[in-house]
Amino acid sequence: MLAVPIGYLMVVLVLPALAQDSTPVEVVPIVEDRVEGIVIEPLLEDEDYPPNEEGVTEKSEGWEISVMVSAAYDDNVFLSSSDAEQDMVFEMVPAVAYSKGDDEKGVGAFVAAGYRPTLVFYAENDSDRRIDHEALLLVGWRGRVTTLTYEGKARVLGDSTAETGRPTDRFETENEVRFGWAPREKVKWEGALGYEARDYADSFYFDSSKMYGEVALRFAYSPKTELGAAYQVGRFEVEGSGPQTTNQVTGWLRWQPREKIRVNLEAGLEHRDFDRGSDMNPVFAGRIDWQLRKETAVYVTAYMRQETSSFYAGQNYAVKGVTGGFSQRLGSDWTLSVDGGYETNDFEQVSGTGGAEREDRLWFIRPALVWRINGETDLAFFYRISDNQSSDPGFGYERQMIGVRLEHKF
Repeated sequence: MLAVPIGYLMVVLVLPALAQDSTPVEVVPIVEDRVEGIVIEPLLEDEDYPPNEEGVTEKSEGWEISVMVSAAYDDNVFLSSSDAEQDMVFEMVPAVAYSKGDDEKGVGAFVAAGYRPTLVFYAENDSDRRIDHEALLLVGWRGRVTTLTYEGKARVLGDSTAETGRPTDRFETENEVRFGWAPREKVKWEGALGYEARDYADSFYFDSSKMYGEVALRFAYSPKTELGAAYQVGRFEVEGSGPQTTNQVTGWLRWQPREKIRVNLEAGLEHRDFDRGSDMNPVFAGRIDWQLRKETAVYVTAYMRQETSSFYAGQNYAVKGVTGGFSQRLGSDWTLSVDGGYETNDFEQVSGTGGAEREDRLWFIRPALVWRINGETDLAFFYRISDNQSSDPGFGYERQMIGVRLEHKF
């Protein structure tokens, strides 16, 4: 098999490396913002580094190499609803990344690339060992008033998902070319073309792809406030059903009212045409981070969107969820964090006939304690409990995990 998606790459909790004592503790985001996902560090960092001696904030350049190893007891490794298998899960996750230039400031070329395999082993289910692969590439050129960027992601995965309820080998890819033009200091127009695809190794599942075009307008209202709007038209091709076309209009707000508060909101409407007709649905993605004090931080996210099903022919499902958590530094070397979330997935037939319309209700709670051994090494102890109450008894599950993870950055 293969193994865990970009947002679910570790079966364990991975907290970011905490900086020196003078740096506030940070809260790790829920990657891919799904409740069923696992918290990990991004393969390519997207945060600014502290100001240098001249007071200028810059991103790091060059090579970054790290390795993570973990051991965890999992009482339902394959998310079974009736025949849960318990096992010890061992993982090794080396990662290498390289960056040069800045895609947000200055003039000139920039590139960022990374690769991260995940080796997964089981104490009992040895035949299910697997290797995941994740590769990212960002390359482009930034001029005084124009930018041209290509961003690509590729993932080879084989984890168990809540939708399929079993290990699911697949290949996922995302590609986008984006052009930007800033005729004025605070205004920027953008145009983008993109292609996304999911291909499954088992013909039982339904492959899908999406092509889209987008135009967007960004307005820097102030140094701490950015407003924007976008229009996107897309076409989905899904095996087992007819094509779907979407027209989506969204607006967004990037706001930092205070130094320790960050607000990122995007909301809008999507009109979708399919074989059985059409519908209009809200779309939303939001995150608020608040640094209460140097040792304490909290965050909350919310999301709402439509997905095409890979398990049921001709069905879509509405995804709605919220997540949140806090992180508390205990002394100079220890950090306590707690994350939790709730999500609903409602399936609906949009093409063809028949098919059960399933409803899933998922939640999780995940506490963790991290020991900062030194500037390059962390040791984390974690526990995670999750549950899926599904209207289809073949897909509900309960799961508990407890384990330890060691990370070292070279």
